[in-house]
Amino acid sequence: EGNRLNRLLAEAAGKHGIAVGTGSIRVMLTHPETRSDFELKKSAGNVPVLANIGAAQLSQYPLETLVETVKSIGADGLYVHLNPAQELFQEGGDCNFINWYEGIARLTDKADFPILVKETGGGIAPSEGLRLLNLGVSFIDVAGSGGTDWIAVEAYSRGSYENSAAASFKNHGYTTAELLLAYRQIARAGGRSGSLVSDSIIASGGLRTPRDFAVSLACGSHLAAAALPFIRLASEGGIEALSEYIDEIEIGIRAAIVLGGSGSIENFRKSELRIVPEILDNAENLAEEALKAMDR
Repeated sequence: EGNRLNRLLAEAAGKHGIAVGTGSIRVMLTHPETRSDFELKKSAGNVPVLANIGAAQLSQYPLETLVETVKSIGADGLYVHLNPAQELFQEGGDCNFINWYEGIARLTDKADFPILVKETGGGIAPSEGLRLLNLGVSFIDVAGSGGTDWIAVEAYSRGSYENSAAASFKNHGYTTAELLLAYRQIARAGGRSGSLVSDSIIASGGLRTPRDFAVSLACGSHLAAAALPFIRLASEGGIEALSEYIDEIEIGIRAAIVLGGSGSIENFRKSELRIVPEILDNAENLAEEALKAMDR
């Protein structure tokens, strides 16, 4: 079933000219016979196909092996996902977070393709994002809270949701909105930090409706991404349902640009916003902390 859904997602991505990601290639490293599940280039055509690996695996496999594995499936880049909160509550989770930055730095030196870093619902604060971009990472996918809550998933998997430690941490992390606004403020401030983030931020974490995608771009993101709605539609309605959804997202973005009086996607990203004060305060604090860290 996973193979079928991957093919449908890749086909829809190719049809509409948008990038598509694979699942984690960790399984392929231990079970090479699953390679065909990750070879999406034939279905996706000329659009970017992005492989995926957990940060914990960077110290478990030779970097040369990871790089060659990405190339072997024809992928155009590699997502490194950070999921410390999930690992902490997962039975047998890998909680050795010490060398993650070092592993990512060595990977950016070794790879001759873009490296992207994403969270899995906790969000990447600007102070961390700037550090990663300074290491040579090409894109930061903020993946804030608001979408699938993997801590809650772990709580349910243990069978005692209400009394579990994991349940008490549900909704942990920075929201996607406050993160995007913080990065937007840094971009507006200019300088080296502004240059680093200006075209390097991907919005994800709770994007569901066409308006969500449009708002994420208005908040300054360069790209927008989601997983759950696409997987659900692929499973329930196939390529037709996926195409209809993507068409609606495109219509929503165009409508938002026109209704906002921006005239272009570039101006839309710079447009003035009406923001809930609490979210704005959080975003300003995050941006200020990141800029101070860069000055140290």
